[in-house]
Formats: sequence, structure tokens, C-alpha cells
Amino acid sequence: MSAAEQAINYDLAIDIINLMKMIASDAKDKTTNEAERKALDEKIDMYCYEEDVLNSKVDEAACLSIYDKVFNMYSPIIKKTYAN
Repeated sequence: MSAAEQAINYDLAIDIINLMKMIASDAKDKTTNEAERKALDEKIDMYCYEEDVLNSKVDEAACLSIYDKVFNMYSPIIKKTYAN
């Protein structure tokens, strides 16, 4: 993968993770169920952790794993959420 492709993948991954945080945060604001709020807090924490791993660029295997998760799991969720 070229440096340009890596930069594009990084930027896209960060944007998608931030959108997932926003979706979870909006859902948390709308719910009154305490168990659901706790689960959404845990999701938000996970997204923050993934962003930190990508920003640190220390563990290449972890970054590649997160890229895979973002592009194969989160991306379809974003597309479905904003399809209208």
C-alpha cells in the first residue's frame, strides 16, 4: 500500500469512527433505559480506543485489524444510516 493510500485509509477510518461515535452519542441522548445507556457508553469508549490506536500508529497489526473492522463492519452501518 502506498503512502497516499495509507493516508486516505487513515482519514476515512477516523471519519467513520467519529460518525459511529456520533450515532452512539445521539442514541444515548434519546434513550431513558439505563442498561442501554451503559451499553452505548461502552461503545463510545471502544470507538475512542480504536481512534487512539490509529492515532498512535505503534502496532501495525492492530491498525490493520481496525481498518478491516471499520471498512467491513462500520461502513455498511454508516451507509444504511445515511442512505436517505
